[in-house]
Amino acid sequence: MCFTLTLAWQHFGRQRHVMFWALSYGIAVVQWIFNTSGLFLKSPPLIFIAAVCVLASSSLVVMGARVRANMPVRWPQFLVGAGLAVIGCAVAHSPIGTRAMQSGIISAYTGVMMAAAAVAIWPRGRSFTAPEKAFFSMLIVFVLFEGLVTVMGLALPPEGTDAAVMAYRYTLALGLPAIYVAMGVTAIVVIAGDLSLQLRMLISNDQLTGLLNRGGIDEAGARAIAYAKRHERNLAAVMCDMDSFKDVNDGHGHIVGDAALRAFSRVLMGAIRQGDLAARFGGDEFCVLLLDASEAEAAEVMERVRTGIEKLAVDRMPPGSISASFGVTALRPGDVSLDDLVARADRALYESKQRGRNRVTIWQGGQNAPNQPHLVQASV
Repeated sequence: MCFTLTLAWQHFGRQRHVMFWALSYGIAVVQWIFNTSGLFLKSPPLIFIAAVCVLASSSLVVMGARVRANMPVRWPQFLVGAGLAVIGCAVAHSPIGTRAMQSGIISAYTGVMMAAAAVAIWPRGRSFTAPEKAFFSMLIVFVLFEGLVTVMGLALPPEGTDAAVMAYRYTLALGLPAIYVAMGVTAIVVIAGDLSLQLRMLISNDQLTGLLNRGGIDEAGARAIAYAKRHERNLAAVMCDMDSFKDVNDGHGHIVGDAALRAFSRVLMGAIRQGDLAARFGGDEFCVLLLDASEAEAAEVMERVRTGIEKLAVDRMPPGSISASFGVTALRPGDVSLDDLVARADRALYESKQRGRNRVTIWQGGQNAPNQPHLVQASV
């Protein structure tokens, strides 16, 4: 597992959370070596080193899970917690220590770390992916196993090799290797799932703005249209672009032009809801799909975007240097694809341009209702 995770780290982007998990298994290898040597040589110092390795290995699992979830790794808290556990292990392996202390401290700490890792893996604002669900399940199994081992360890007698000691050793020997392997396999599946998601995003997302690209909006739009028709829900489509964008590129350079496109995208994404779709068609042309929204509601949203664009200050360009025009339409019974909505919204956008730019126009079946720069006209 250590070798496989190291290869995954090297060849799949050298991501920090994969590095933490590879280090966790690397330290686990060292731990098993010291633990086996300590048992054969009856050496408390070697067993103590193995115990410290367990603390470090389980801590790295949590760190990796938090890094993957874009959560901060709270180093002071980790160091304090691990430091207290190391002190406890040192006392447990000293002449005044007991078997119960040795077993209980390690198992309890590992269980807490696996629970913390499970919390970090839990997705926020979305559902589990299948790989995440498998890894989360294994973490929970590990927590339950460590809870069992903690109870069994605390019940160990001070001396002798009675049935309780043998049961404890057999539980560890049978359970830990299987759990280590299963966790490693599910971690690798999570890494592969993340990589697959990144590849899909590269295919369907525009790299400059982070919005969907033409292929991405075509695919997502087909699903949105099918859903709206099946459930008889509203769906509004908007085509928009920046006014005189060529002048921005020619006058300020392509770097400033790219910054303007990114700023435009941020304003657009800030105005729409989660679940709505936004895409960059190419150049300075954008498409938006607003779920459960009428033409009038979509026009109001785009008016907020329009006024937000007017306030943008990009690089050396003062506020008001950039404006945008918008064309709005809604799903109609005869529409069969996104192209039908785009065609009407595009004609409404052209009308906005013809009427002086910097405005929102609603397509009204052959008659367009232009909106003034500071007023949304929801109807003709």
